[in-house]
Amino acid sequence: MGALHLIPGPRSKNVTATDIHMMRHALALAEEAARNNEVPVGAVVYRGEEIIAEAANTRESRHDPVGHAELIAIRAAGLAMGRWRLNDCSLAVTLEPCPMCAGALVNARVGRLVYGTTDPKAGACDTLYRITSDHRLNHEVEVIGGVLADPCREVLRTFFRRRRAENRKRKA
Repeated sequence: MGALHLIPGPRSKNVTATDIHMMRHALALAEEAARNNEVPVGAVVYRGEEIIAEAANTRESRHDPVGHAELIAIRAAGLAMGRWRLNDCSLAVTLEPCPMCAGALVNARVGRLVYGTTDPKAGACDTLYRITSDHRLNHEVEVIGGVLADPCREVLRTFFRRRRAENRKRKA
């Protein structure tokens, strides 16, 4: 995964106790994904204090290249709500979304994105690109990064350390 880095704390004063609670829930989903040998990313779509949908990565177990936690949660939220526009919803995810997921956030009209740690290799909300706040697109998502960044980063680091150790052992 390379070196994950942190942006200094939440970059918005709009972070709420509910956002932190939802990020803790997303972290639990990420930890469960790690136990299932999936890259540990968890996502929760919520409106107010109500969880609409939740997901973790399923790329490995389902052999699905688009099995990202964000996409699965957004799709489930649309189905649960009976509509594709999620402008009154927030999404908490442990890792900054990639270009594919950032595009889905824009296309689903998600109102707010709360993410944990940045992604220097694929981050498309702050790090490499700013898809979610590109004024040329038909929707802009409010982005709050750095929420519970340390534990979000640590679950990824632990997972990839374990995976590298297993690969070295297999090769030996």
